[in-house]
Amino acid sequence: MRRLAALAFAGLVLAPAAHAATKGPVFGLRAVGNNERGYFVYTLSAGASQTGAVIVSNVGTAAGTVKLFTADGTTGTTTGTVYETDKQPTRAGSWVTLSETAVTLAPGTSKRVAFTVHVPAGTTAGQWVGGIVAETSHKLTAAKSKQKANVQIKIRDLTIIAVESNVPGPSRTGFTIGKVTTGGRRGFQQVFVHVANIGNVLVKPTGRATIFNSKGVLVETLPFTMDTFLPQTAIDYPILLKKALAAGDYVAAVTLRVPGGQTVHAKPSFSVSQADVKQVFTSASPTQPPPTLASSSSSSTPWPLIGAAAGGLLVVLLLLLWLLRRRRDTPAAALQSVLAAAAAEESSLPEPPTAPETAVPAMPAEPIAPIAPVAPVAAPAPPPPAPAGSERPAACRPYHFWEVAYDRGQLGGDGVWRFPHRCQNCGLELLASDVADASAQADRLTPS
Repeated sequence: MRRLAALAFAGLVLAPAAHAATKGPVFGLRAVGNNERGYFVYTLSAGASQTGAVIVSNVGTAAGTVKLFTADGTTGTTTGTVYETDKQPTRAGSWVTLSETAVTLAPGTSKRVAFTVHVPAGTTAGQWVGGIVAETSHKLTAAKSKQKANVQIKIRDLTIIAVESNVPGPSRTGFTIGKVTTGGRRGFQQVFVHVANIGNVLVKPTGRATIFNSKGVLVETLPFTMDTFLPQTAIDYPILLKKALAAGDYVAAVTLRVPGGQTVHAKPSFSVSQADVKQVFTSASPTQPPPTLASSSSSSTPWPLIGAAAGGLLVVLLLLLWLLRRRRDTPAAALQSVLAAAAAEESSLPEPPTAPETAVPAMPAEPIAPIAPVAPVAAPAPPPPAPAGSERPAACRPYHFWEVAYDRGQLGGDGVWRFPHRCQNCGLELLASDVADASAQADRLTPS
């Protein structure tokens, strides 16, 4: 439940940060009597009730009104607890009743709002999560161009505190593994494994997916570590491929280990179409494209240098032709000697080598053994100082334009979440906690 605490705490720390950059009302939400945990956990039998309270505060510069409501908790696309704030709650969120649904506050003031949690009669044992939500919204209007209309964006500001209701009874862990599909974009190819928690407790599984081609040849093994997985929820869990898959048929041997000793195995088959490959790799290719879209040669021959030399030779020839036209008295033999030298230079270029075939071990016949839990990802080391003579591309001066892949975050050994940041102009990709961190790393790698 660390993820629940993080979400609740985020509402407290983000509100002052927003206050520093925004003029107007800025609201925070705090759990009464749960300052260390940051959210509510109640042990309630079916039919029982419990009261509690939250404190709503306005740390902004103007008076305003904040909307209060409840929401169901569920598992996010990459695991972890998220809340369904766009629809009426029907599960644990509906068990919470607020004394007020809207609060108007002057700047620098706060108000205590009570609530009641009532577990319906007949509710089965388990750990069920809902949330209390404080919401405001504001609009941003883009600058109007000469021939285009103004564009308005509505931004929702949400602060959420979890309410976990633990109904006593036998604990049950259970998972199922369903179909596997593929997808991705901008050069990041992924497989999606359908995973369902059919138990009644919150767990953090670990596992691996081993990919084989249609001939049973091992392609790659992909370990993964999940965050909190809520009971009675299901997701298509994304796993980033290390090696791109070409169009064809495959088998994914998936092993899922659940804390407590349970291990689940499945070997669903799946296919990759040529259209799928094209969709992923037409715009960018941070991972290695499959052989159908790019050469798989591993030759060490410096073909870029050879191509540059040939291009330079062509420029010299054009310059000599221009000079010969300017000087009519130059013998024709001079031009013939230059062309002969160019032909000799071109014939001396080596032929492209043929990439050798690499033998791949056959798929083992024995079932995959249970895996050990995956340790947290260590914090990345800071990038080395920029080498002498390195410069930032002109398109990225003075700033890189970062695109952040929030769905592929990694929790470092220092407890900090980091996400892939990729510059839209030069393609530089870094693992950073935020845009400021990415820019600082980029400045050390490619100073302006």
